[in-house]
Amino acid sequence: MNRDRNPWNKLDDEMVETVLAQLPTLDIFCCQFVCKRWNSIVHSPTFPIASQQLFDRRPWFIIFNKAPPACVVYDMEVFDWRPRFKLLLPAEIRGKPCRPAVASAGLLCFSSATTCSLIVCNPFTGLVRLLPRMRTRTNTNGSGIAMYVSPGSKNYKVFVAFGKWPKMRMKVFSSGKKKASWMELSMRLLKDEYGEWSLWDKGVTVMGNEGKVLVYYLTLNGILVCFDTQKGTIFLCPRLLEREHIFTMDLVECGGRVFIVVLMEAIESSFSTTRTLHVWEFDNKKAEWEHIAAMPPNMSQDYYDVGTLITCSGQGNYIMVCVNSIIDDTYFNHVVIYNIKKNTWVELSTCFDNFDGDDHIKVLCPYAFKPEMEAKV
Repeated sequence: MNRDRNPWNKLDDEMVETVLAQLPTLDIFCCQFVCKRWNSIVHSPTFPIASQQLFDRRPWFIIFNKAPPACVVYDMEVFDWRPRFKLLLPAEIRGKPCRPAVASAGLLCFSSATTCSLIVCNPFTGLVRLLPRMRTRTNTNGSGIAMYVSPGSKNYKVFVAFGKWPKMRMKVFSSGKKKASWMELSMRLLKDEYGEWSLWDKGVTVMGNEGKVLVYYLTLNGILVCFDTQKGTIFLCPRLLEREHIFTMDLVECGGRVFIVVLMEAIESSFSTTRTLHVWEFDNKKAEWEHIAAMPPNMSQDYYDVGTLITCSGQGNYIMVCVNSIIDDTYFNHVVIYNIKKNTWVELSTCFDNFDGDDHIKVLCPYAFKPEMEAKV
């Protein structure tokens, strides 16, 4: 096209920025390759601000299949799958296979248990950072990993808790320090009611009062544990429900709130029972659990009388739940989105072409992140 006839040349940079900032994130990512001018505008200091103000930025969910390792992306900005968009994700750490561990803001952390190593990456741009090797005499298999990204900054912290209580230890890596390395945090239990306990491998983080970071984990027997990383204290929340009523659960953080998603039994009558998904939140002020929502029973008919595992992730107003079931060596997988603000449940149509055929799908694990080009590792 003749340069004089190109309508974009009649617009100043501020107007072009306004137009591009109203596009979905993936379209913005593609726009940077159109021409030098658009690339300069997309990477200008004012563009991220305009992009947040002019468009409802929502998270992406990366869903990994554990066997074989593969992934697919669901884009909440367009409420659809992105099967053709290939993420640049690490497959190895120091020559050993790695797996996704935890996500926070625009970053994803991968771990390798055999090398005690971690990699932090921006899955949208492919930038990676290999963290220093964590030196410890304790076996880190079964470690609980959590990550916190400071709002409005480029800094993040990675927390790793390992071992069994009372011999549990926690280390933290802070990216903002000049000589970033692993530092050990002191810990003391405020009240011991459950004796010896271990953690699940995934934790979540929120910002508490006075700028302190709180790290939450679930113990293997379903107790919510809160680590105050500033005071070095550990608080064990009251048990949610008796184990015979809970079949599987997972921990998730959304908008600074910590939730537990539970597949539990609801007794409708003395002759029939159903299993459905419930969302609970612990009220710190009242020191008790609050029931937030329950999936309509008609949506969870396939969850009854099968071996089921749920895996969850969340960001903003959205929680994704992957329901993984097995019957007679055959796997069944459902993907559900819960909207906290609207209190609605939606089951997604599957799009697992990247998983080499449905026969290979076993356990799906979601990880929520903000697709940000400016997220630094």
